[in-house]
Amino acid sequence: MVPKFHDYERESENFYDRIASQFDHSFDGFLASFFKRFILKNLKFEQNSKILDVGCANGKLLAMLNDKKKIVGSGLDISSEMIKVAKDQYPYFTFEQGSAQEIPFDNESFDLIICSASFHHFPKPERFLIEAECLLRPNGRLVIAEIHIPFITKIYNWWINRFSTEGDVKVYQPKELTELFNQNGWKINKKKIFLQIQYYELEKNY
Repeated sequence: MVPKFHDYERESENFYDRIASQFDHSFDGFLASFFKRFILKNLKFEQNSKILDVGCANGKLLAMLNDKKKIVGSGLDISSEMIKVAKDQYPYFTFEQGSAQEIPFDNESFDLIICSASFHHFPKPERFLIEAECLLRPNGRLVIAEIHIPFITKIYNWWINRFSTEGDVKVYQPKELTELFNQNGWKINKKKIFLQIQYYELEKNY
């Protein structure tokens, strides 16, 4: 079967622009809330850590982390409407609209980069991993929480290729993500799989 052509970033931008004002009350927002709570429960970080949330949506994860410990938060999202909502709700953080494949922040700016339920939207995940390496300070960590759909992964990926207009590229099996991280020079420091969530804390393997 010939894959259907997708402009994934444009599809993501258009879809999340449409639901930005009601994201927390949308189905996508409902699903994303489980990932946010999982990260909040499992991630350990220092006071005043500089944290970038890639695929930040309306910025809520940064606010949740800040309630746990004071942080210096920044967010990036492909949707300009999401960024408008985030800036309005959380003016004490820094938000930028842009692609995860060309992130508009200075190198070695962050102690932590978080990607919550967004990695499956990236057309070139290897490019994002290179960007993350540049943006992290020495000994910084990359945290990826992704969708886990065992047993029917291939069928689900066929379905999103044929019918999804939300910018979904593919859902990864844990083995695929492990190989992708290893091949791009990342060491897995922590890995957890719980129901439909797979969670990784990564450090660059210099």
